[in-house]
Amino acid sequence: MSISPSPTIIDQTVGELSAHPPFDQMDATLLRTVAARLAVRYFAKGTTIMSPADGVVNRLVIIQRGTVSGTNQMATTNVGDGLLTLTEGEMFPIGAVMSRRATVLTFTAMTDVFCYEMPLPVFEDAIDRSRPFRHFATRRLAHLLEQSRRNTQSQFSNKLSEAQTLASSLKTILRRDPVTVLAQTSIRDVLELMKRERIGSVVVLDDQIGENAARPVGIFTERDVFDRVALPQVDQTQSVSTVMTTNPFSLPSHAPLFDAAKAMVEYRFRHVLVTEQGRLIGVISERDLFAQQRLSLGEIAKSIDRSETVAALAGASADVRQMAAALVGQGVAAEQLTQFVTTMNDAIVGRALALARAECAPPDVPWCWMGLGSEGRMEQTLATDQDNAIIFSLSVDVRDEARDPIDLERVRSGLLAFATVVNQILNDVGFPLCRGDIMAKNPQWCLSEAEWRSRFGEWMRAISSKALLNAAIFFDFRALHGEAGLVDNLKSWLVETVVKQPLFLRQMAVNALQVRPPIGFLGFFGDFAESDADHPDTMDLKVYAARPFIDAARILALAHHVGATNTAERLRLVGPKVGMTGDECNAYVDAFHFIQLLRLRIQQLPLPDGLADKAVAADVNPNRILLDSLNDLDRRILKETLRQARKLQSRLELDFQI
Repeated sequence: MSISPSPTIIDQTVGELSAHPPFDQMDATLLRTVAARLAVRYFAKGTTIMSPADGVVNRLVIIQRGTVSGTNQMATTNVGDGLLTLTEGEMFPIGAVMSRRATVLTFTAMTDVFCYEMPLPVFEDAIDRSRPFRHFATRRLAHLLEQSRRNTQSQFSNKLSEAQTLASSLKTILRRDPVTVLAQTSIRDVLELMKRERIGSVVVLDDQIGENAARPVGIFTERDVFDRVALPQVDQTQSVSTVMTTNPFSLPSHAPLFDAAKAMVEYRFRHVLVTEQGRLIGVISERDLFAQQRLSLGEIAKSIDRSETVAALAGASADVRQMAAALVGQGVAAEQLTQFVTTMNDAIVGRALALARAECAPPDVPWCWMGLGSEGRMEQTLATDQDNAIIFSLSVDVRDEARDPIDLERVRSGLLAFATVVNQILNDVGFPLCRGDIMAKNPQWCLSEAEWRSRFGEWMRAISSKALLNAAIFFDFRALHGEAGLVDNLKSWLVETVVKQPLFLRQMAVNALQVRPPIGFLGFFGDFAESDADHPDTMDLKVYAARPFIDAARILALAHHVGATNTAERLRLVGPKVGMTGDECNAYVDAFHFIQLLRLRIQQLPLPDGLADKAVAADVNPNRILLDSLNDLDRRILKETLRQARKLQSRLELDFQI
């Protein structure tokens, strides 16, 4: 006969559990029920708590006090799960309990350990009755990331305006129902309606009968009035369908304001339709959206476009960094943040090219400015230097008999002079010159189509450490401005060629596995410590956390005929090709995005009191984080993300039999 714990013990258990996710979000009544059904166990230091030999797992273990290690006794190397260290509030083995299988790790008490054991029936009941617990058990990393995002938003909310943040949904700023007209309504009637309602736009609906009835087919705005009615002096008895803007952009009502802002900036339109289950419920204008921000994405984009001097462009670049800091504090997700930074940086590069043309016009041949590395992957953070190149074509239109034959070196010389001006402008506006001289002004990286193919081919045939390093940078290329078709053709050629070079791909994998996430370097209390005596209690997030995901995604993509360059996109596209489950792929993507968010945070947000001097003393590396500056939740997430990086490396190792 089991003895029920006393109310005092239950209260104590509830208090301890509620300090950790997901119990901190569990219904209070259910949490008491769960707490009353837990058993308390003690394990002396060195004791095995659970191992594969125990068979199918029938309990979840929650650490109350102490430190537990998880090791893969079957692993032939230190890749994969390797060493997992769990501390107070963490639980194991969730995957085994969910899958009704034995654990693959052996869990051992590194110190004296007190823990709660949740029997399988209690676990199943909590899964059924608690959405936060179910979400945590099925996608625990995503759950932790969402909680971290909310904490960040709360932490910095007092530094933000009281206006709506860009992480809020579109539905939150809708103020009225959409004003609509049918496609055959006359222009005059629409203009009178707009004047009467004091609005700047109307949505045009399909006026045919049937399943497409009331479907938005266009939008008519003040800009259309000027450009398509007033200036051309169009007969106002014509239907509005003849002058409307067709195929208006739409987003679901639950989409964040950021998505609308990014679309407006990227595509230069001023209105977004808002739908709910396919039904039109409102229209958001640029004015609606950006009126709520002290610093508007739209205004930044306009200031970039209007920059007539390098100084003006530098000011716009500074505004981009300021807005990024605000978005971090507002809780905008890492993927959206990097999209914003990429979109704005692309616009800055485009404007720098335009300013450079006025000083040193490029030769009259097809050419394209390429972004490499993080810029090529669309993953730039705020502390980034330049990585760029030029591809050009020497093809001559045979119909132009008067045109002189094109001289390769004359063209290259002209492009190099132009690129030198561009690189200097970018340096002046906040993108430092590359220390490794991987820039378009370097003759090595200003090449014709044929020369780029030859250069890439040399790297793949004559494998060397330098060739592998170059491939890691240059194979992440994309078109920024110019003749994008040149880049598309080079990309297609590379994807078709590299899969025929298995030895080169294997060597890329061997090289990538030289950098291991430092899971093994854990202190007595589960704290991180790099094996770098010069920088104790710190970690270079770019090298030890982001790079394993970037390298593995690149190699898997190249090996499986995937032409994408963005790390998350590569993982999503290559996942089904290599047998990743949806949850596994999502965990890798979530982990990578957390690292990116952490990099953005440490590059923009002030350190807690007392750590600023230590940061200066430790390093000026903008990607090196002081682990003392992490709260318990982010420290826990960082451990999980590093574990995911090791798992992805383990897949790479198995695929290439390393």
